[in-house]
Amino acid sequence: MTSSHRAIARALSRQHDTEPRLLFHKAEDLVEASHWRAVLREAGVPVLELNDAHGVGEEAWLNAAQAFSVEFLTPVVLLGGSAAGAAKDLSLDAQVLVDQRPIEDPDWLRTRQVALTRAVETSTLNQEFRRSRERTGWIRIGWQPDAALDEGNGLLLAWSSPLPLRRIRDFAARCPEITLVAPDAEALAAEVAAQGISVSGWRFAVK
Repeated sequence: MTSSHRAIARALSRQHDTEPRLLFHKAEDLVEASHWRAVLREAGVPVLELNDAHGVGEEAWLNAAQAFSVEFLTPVVLLGGSAAGAAKDLSLDAQVLVDQRPIEDPDWLRTRQVALTRAVETSTLNQEFRRSRERTGWIRIGWQPDAALDEGNGLLLAWSSPLPLRRIRDFAARCPEITLVAPDAEALAAEVAAQGISVSGWRFAVK
């Protein structure tokens, strides 16, 4: 991870966008993608994980991202998506900061961060499935095909940043034996554990 990754993420967290702004990013490799997810979460920049979304499903998620950007006057980073989205891919470099208006008022920024984190927690793109009383389940991050959601107790989380910790904590209390299916699954679990949520019964599957 370089200092430029962190500096760009922090700058994005201070942006004030009066028009919806979606930043489609295609990482060069898994390592670079991991770096971006870490610094964007650290800065609290909203990140929507499109994974292999396509068609009507992708369109619905893009509409939700656009509405989120409008409501909170913030850029939204989108990772993954179909070939249609790839036409809009850009690099998360200094160019994304050109002609942008930063907010320097720390109180305003804190208030916005609290509000957008709450919105990520309650996003209609998230889904929870309670199918049995068993204390096992799965957590999947980002868009998934319907077939992946058909069985077991599960929590689908659309956003990888900010982390919806309340949703994770509540689900883990009911289902402590969890299979986590996510990009950078072990790193994400470490961040969850750092917030006091036990991950001792978790298993990891890399998306």
